[in-house]
Order: sequence, then C-alpha cells, then structure tokens
Amino acid sequence: EVDLMEANNHAFSSTPHKCDAPVGDHHYNNCDRGGCSQNTRDMGNAYGVGNEFTIDTRQPFQVSTTFEARDQTLTGYKTVLSQGGRTVVLEHANCNMGYLAQLSKPVQEGMSLIFSYWGSSAQTMAWMDSPPCG
Repeated sequence: EVDLMEANNHAFSSTPHKCDAPVGDHHYNNCDRGGCSQNTRDMGNAYGVGNEFTIDTRQPFQVSTTFEARDQTLTGYKTVLSQGGRTVVLEHANCNMGYLAQLSKPVQEGMSLIFSYWGSSAQTMAWMDSPPCG
C-alpha cells in the first residue's frame, strides 16, 4: 500500500506501507500500519494556511510522486509539492532500502489508485495534526 497523499490544510503526509505476503488472489491481511511516513509537520513552515508557509494551502499547488528503482528493485520514493516556484520535497530518507525493496513486486504488478474523502469536518482529519503524525 502506498498513501501518495494524506492531507488537510495543516499537514501533508505521504507513506509507503510494506505488507506481508498476499493470501489467495493478491489479498493482503497485514500491512505495516505506521509505514515509512514523512510529514510536513516535521519540516517547520513547509505547509499550511498563510503566506509564511512554503506551500500556502489557501492556493492550488501541485503534487508529484516518483518511484526510483535499480534492477527492478525499488530504491527511492519522493514526493514534491510545488507552488509558484517554491517546492517542498519529501524524500523518505528514513526509509531504508530493504523496506522499500519489499514494495518492489507490488509496485511492478500495479496497484489500484483510490481516492478517499474523509469528510468536510476538521475532526475527520484531526489525527494528522496530533502525534505520531503531527
């Protein structure tokens, strides 16, 4: 599982999660809940509401994610947020290569892209603003 973007207007998180071997027809019973997350809350004034943030969430911004591989093994995962010539880069340097390598086969086989909307209430995404996420 790869959470490309979990966000509200105060925090942006991107998280790869490794899973145990699939059961049956590619069904996973157990995935690493915490994953190998990187969150803008740990980056000072990188992302939030207002001009003092590199990414001002009152305005549109772009999100780009790349997967880097060597010999068909996933070696890197990077998410770049950009807005008006400014960028915030989440490089997932805390993910060791062994962790990412375990995601190689599922990424090669293809994953379903799913968009989830958690609601318009701030409480529905409040978990992002509190530990361990914020």
